[in-house]
Amino acid sequence: MHRDRTCRFPGCARIAKHADVDHTKDWQHGGKTTPDNLACLCRHHHTLKHRLGPDEGWKVRQLEPGVLEWTDPQGQIRTTEPPPVPNATLVAVRNAR
Repeated sequence: MHRDRTCRFPGCARIAKHADVDHTKDWQHGGKTTPDNLACLCRHHHTLKHRLGPDEGWKVRQLEPGVLEWTDPQGQIRTTEPPPVPNATLVAVRNAR
């Protein structure tokens, strides 16, 4: 997923290149495979999210595509946003004559 360059779990900086693409709302519970329901999670955090489940572990929802609101087991809320897309830089090339 081009939007996420790191794992989207709060505080994790593992690169997304090798991450799992996770359905925020689980696919088996009606979650769609669309950008507003997908985010990259490293294998550790993907497994953690599913192993504990929303009743005992972390809860996550997307406020808008790519903006994740995480609620930890103690009820503290953290929001993660994807990094801004780098701007392209135009380089002028002069003809050498």
